[in-house]
Amino acid sequence: MQMKNKIKYEIPISGSITIKVVDIIGTPVRVILNKHESAGQFEVSLDSEALPAGKYYYKVLFTGNNEIKPEADGALNQGDTIASGQVKIEVQ
Repeated sequence: MQMKNKIKYEIPISGSITIKVVDIIGTPVRVILNKHESAGQFEVSLDSEALPAGKYYYKVLFTGNNEIKPEADGALNQGDTIASGQVKIEVQ
C-alpha cells in the first residue's frame, strides 16, 4: 500500500538539516533530506512504498550557521545544534 507522509519543518536561521527514517531500534533506513537551507518553512515528502511493513520514526537534526557571539548572551555559536526530534511513522 503506497503511503506518502509529509514532514513540515521550520528553521529560524540558515543551516544544515538532515531528516532520516529509522527503524524501531534506531537503525537508519533512509535519508530523506541532507542539505543546507535558508531560514523559513519547508515541507518534504516521504514515499513509504519501498519500506516493508513496520513502525518507523523520522529524526530531524538541524545545525545552525549563525555568527559567533559571546556565550554570556545565551546566543548560539556556529555549529550548535538547535533542534532535533523524532516522530513515529507506521507502514502497513
